[in-house]
Amino acid sequence: MSLHGLLDAVAKDTALAEAITAARDGHRPHVDLVGPPAARPFAIAALARESARTVLAVTATGREAEDLAAALRSLLPP
Repeated sequence: MSLHGLLDAVAKDTALAEAITAARDGHRPHVDLVGPPAARPFAIAALARESARTVLAVTATGREAEDLAAALRSLLPP
């Protein structure tokens, strides 16, 4: 299932839009975001899509990494 359309709505969030602008413009070498676990895939996908930069997401466990990768596959093109 593709959830690409949800990224447009998520990217409009004020805090996330500010982080995306900073990442895209290169004003910050890294962007730290804190939020609920359910929002993480959307924030990471929006950053990756809108900033056109490589995004490194760090998780605490291998299971979290697998879950995040699965969620990102439904939000981003291959």
